Amino acid sequence: MKSTRMLLTVLALALFAIPSLSNARTKLVTLPERADLIVNLQNPNYSLLTEEREVTLQKGNNTIDFSWSGVSIDKSSIHLTPLTHPGDGDDATKIISIGYPPNEDALTWLLYTPEARTERIRVTYLLYGIEKSSSYEMTVNQAEDQALFLQYFEMSNGSGEDLDDAAIRLHANEDWTRSVDANETRKFLSFKKKALPVNKLYITRPNMYSSRGEDGEIISMVYEINNTAEGGLGQFKLTQGKARIFGEENTGSTIFLGEDYMAETPVKEDAKLTLGTVKDILLKRRIMSDKRENQRKNTSDRVVMYDRKVHVRYEIENFKDKTSTVRVVETLPKDAVLLEIDKDGVTVERKSATELEITIELEPRPEDSGEEVPVREINFMYEVPDVIA
Repeated sequence: MKSTRMLLTVLALALFAIPSLSNARTKLVTLPERADLIVNLQNPNYSLLTEEREVTLQKGNNTIDFSWSGVSIDKSSIHLTPLTHPGDGDDATKIISIGYPPNEDALTWLLYTPEARTERIRVTYLLYGIEKSSSYEMTVNQAEDQALFLQYFEMSNGSGEDLDDAAIRLHANEDWTRSVDANETRKFLSFKKKALPVNKLYITRPNMYSSRGEDGEIISMVYEINNTAEGGLGQFKLTQGKARIFGEENTGSTIFLGEDYMAETPVKEDAKLTLGTVKDILLKRRIMSDKRENQRKNTSDRVVMYDRKVHVRYEIENFKDKTSTVRVVETLPKDAVLLEIDKDGVTVERKSATELEITIELEPRPEDSGEEVPVREINFMYEVPDVIA
């Protein structure tokens, strides 16, 4: 039985005498089944196990043997805490000493109690060999503004320990009770959100020093979700994992759109799922001018420092029959200062010292197929001061 295996390999109270402690004041007791077990998987490198048991102690000294043959436990992390009678008072259950038998995966505690009684104890330790991963499924509605969002969690138990009726903790204040035996892999639904707001947009990341000319920049179609309470999430960070994206059809069925690898997304950040490139939006990035200004010379009349001023223009055509959102992620020199930008239908956000996001709302193509698609021009200028020649 699993409970017998746990008693023998994980936490057993010895039913043998230890010569150095075999006197009338040293008692040996039998360990009952676990009352609670929490497997905390929030740390990416190890798993923290917390188990509680009700043990019957006799008056005086009681010896507890903790052994873990075949189980991947960090020996230095094992810690026992009396819960029913904690502290240092006269009535407390006290840990007198800890012993480490040579050449064994085991340790012993000597506990003292002033009277015979039942004590609830907590044992915590780090357990290795548990692999975990997340995956996602997102089904986008026809309007492409909401989605059914599912997170799955997969756990492979290679620790050597059976985890029976364990509270699996992936996020703070939220547990799932599951049993995962040694060498077993289980996958379960860990989060579900209906009608999650989705932002469909088109993203391009041009080269800072050059452009693709008449070919236009490479533009990716992206579904963006916000890991915030306002966005329907925001309870915990979204761990990295593969995401499969589906779309609803007019018939009510779904179609597979593609998949992407979602990066770890902390609370208040955005997750972006990319589904290939598009050809029906054309963005040409032109460097209209790149000038040196305010040149400074040394005593030898050689230019040693100057200010660099750059004028960039986007020429954008939207061949889609819907309003589209294009986001240009510009990589700027570290000390660049944005001087001016066309603001009509444009929002600008400085994401970091070197990254500038320019988001542009584009009108759909004309309904009259014979009418030319208008070219939208966006101009901006930035300056890099004190460039060393």
